[in-house]
Amino acid sequence: MNLFSASTYHFDLPQSLIADTPLKARDQSRLLVVNRLSRTIEHKRMLDLPYILTPDYVLVANNTRVFKARLLGEREGTGGKVEFFLLSRVGDLAWVGMMKAGAKVMPGFKFQVVAPSGEIISAEVSSRIDAPEGALFEARFSKDPVLLDAGEVPLPPYIIQQREAKGLDAVSPEELEDYNTVFAKESGSVAAPTAGRHFTVELMDRLKKHGNLWEEITLHVGIGTFKPVNSEDIRNHSMHGEMTTITEEVAKRLNEYRRSGKRILAVGTTTARTLEGRALLCADPLRIEPGSKEVNLYIHPGSGHEWRWADALLTNFHLPGSTLLMMVASRIGDPDFTLQVYHGAIEEKYRFYSYGDAMLILDR
Repeated sequence: MNLFSASTYHFDLPQSLIADTPLKARDQSRLLVVNRLSRTIEHKRMLDLPYILTPDYVLVANNTRVFKARLLGEREGTGGKVEFFLLSRVGDLAWVGMMKAGAKVMPGFKFQVVAPSGEIISAEVSSRIDAPEGALFEARFSKDPVLLDAGEVPLPPYIIQQREAKGLDAVSPEELEDYNTVFAKESGSVAAPTAGRHFTVELMDRLKKHGNLWEEITLHVGIGTFKPVNSEDIRNHSMHGEMTTITEEVAKRLNEYRRSGKRILAVGTTTARTLEGRALLCADPLRIEPGSKEVNLYIHPGSGHEWRWADALLTNFHLPGSTLLMMVASRIGDPDFTLQVYHGAIEEKYRFYSYGDAMLILDR
């Protein structure tokens, strides 16, 4: 097996298993429990989590909040369709984002977006930026599109395509709350940290009563999370950077948990990337410093990364050949066994991707 070949991480997934709508009860999701050392699996439900974890586990989750980042508008003068995907604010009325338009986009390109109130928001592209995510553009708006609620929920492309193929609306008005986690607080993501979607307030309370502590960090998920690995040698893939924030109080407690021997359950790959990436920025990788810093850690089998913080990982089922699947294979420790687990999940008809079921990777 070639650890660095993209084809190693490919599997065939039936379209019918791609979940395009969420379950009504988040904690009713199925949970595939993998013991990576004994190579055993069990089929449970998220509701069973308090019975699966011992009280020494601390759950760390990403409290980022998805905002309405997808702007649909028209080019000024021609009326051609334009899509501007907000990625990061760079000024009071300036944003960097991705663009789709029927004409070539250059500095000076002007377009308009209409807010639900009927207000017209005009915008002009000021510059082009080449980035690992692809071509990005900086645009200045006449009014704040976020404050005016001018955007749509930025559902992942495969959900939109799946729904359009069924003749369904891509987005319902209530979907932003369904898509976010129940503990989402810090606005800034274009995609939800989907492993956290399985938690309800009731399940979180049961875990706390069981003795499991709960901590929150922030990683604002960027559009690069959807970027496929296009090179056959996965080492040639350029990993995007994402902004992470850990407060002083949380960093202090995390460091104490690590010293006292408590075990860390990373809720989602974004949390795992934050903890592992931030630790590598310290002289002591068993310590995490507070503050806001960008992380672009690319974890895959053969990368040489030593897992120091995520003793366990809760995650959804990911796309074939994705960097997220590669991270999971690294945590499990064997790409071949990882694909065996995925093939088993397909046979058992687990739901895949953002609105899908969950997997818990343990080592005891």
